[in-house]
Amino acid sequence: MSDEEEFPLARAELIALFLESMVFGAFTVLYAIAIWILLYREKLRGKTTLNRMLFGTTTVMWILSVAHLAIDVVRAVEGFVVWGGTPGGTNAFYGKISDPTEVAKNVIYITMTLVADSFVTYRLFVVWGRVWWILVVPCTLLLATATAGYGACVEIGLAKEGNAIFADNLQPWIRAFFALSLTTNLLATFLIAARIMWSNRRVRKYRASAAAAGSHWEVIETMIQSAAIYSAALASLLGTYLAGSNAQYVCLDILQPLIGVVFTLIIIRVGLGYTMNDSVSGGGAGGNLSDRTGPGQLQTIGGHAYPLQPVAINVSVSRTHDRASFDGYDSKAGVSDLESGKASSD
Repeated sequence: MSDEEEFPLARAELIALFLESMVFGAFTVLYAIAIWILLYREKLRGKTTLNRMLFGTTTVMWILSVAHLAIDVVRAVEGFVVWGGTPGGTNAFYGKISDPTEVAKNVIYITMTLVADSFVTYRLFVVWGRVWWILVVPCTLLLATATAGYGACVEIGLAKEGNAIFADNLQPWIRAFFALSLTTNLLATFLIAARIMWSNRRVRKYRASAAAAGSHWEVIETMIQSAAIYSAALASLLGTYLAGSNAQYVCLDILQPLIGVVFTLIIIRVGLGYTMNDSVSGGGAGGNLSDRTGPGQLQTIGGHAYPLQPVAINVSVSRTHDRASFDGYDSKAGVSDLESGKASSD
């Protein structure tokens, strides 16, 4: 039994639309929370370039997800309502991959992927102290990903009638795109995590042991979890495509808003971490605990509160008494009293 008989294309597209709608709903909620965090932090910390870039990137992702979902709804109406009245009409509509709506949704997905990969590359650039040589390999992979992705869109637009997505002329482009995007994310995540660990090892001696053990792992854990979610979804998409299964349509449509979900989760986790640490270290209206004295106080560094290490200071004081100088001063004071008429009489 062929895959078309086991999992028809029309059924795959309908399930994909349902699951994409659910993930998009989650993305919309997370997008609203992320925007609130970015705007709230702007008021507290002042406007920063990173905040503006995060706001712009998240908004672009959300708009692209809206456009992608809208096209899927239009295609569903076209396929199930307009073409659904004839036997096999729905499968025939969805099988026509050169349809402008199919090409448009693929272009949107490629753009969404490139936006996410570009920001990951920028994050790598910032974490590594803005050294340009670290961008050579990631930027090369990014350009190759764009070439493979948009090249696949061109091939899809030029496909003949009845030419499936699994055609021989499309497979090299699509396989290359998925593999390059996965490699870019894994490489960038590994380099970012390695840089954070190396930086924290250098400053560990200035922190208390508990803070040194857990501070950098919180950041690394966030990065690894986010990369794992996206990588697992992308690997599933690549696996279903290589297997020639229509389930790849489900994975593809889910991945569009899932990219935004992963991106906003990083903003929310880091943003809420900053807010909670500010509440703990701020002490209300009294200011930061780092501005006070006393045992057990915290020093706020990069939005995280670290216990201060006690430091022993030895101070040596040397005193010299010059009695002759005091005698001379006393004699001058006596003369001054006589001249002013304040000398006591016997």
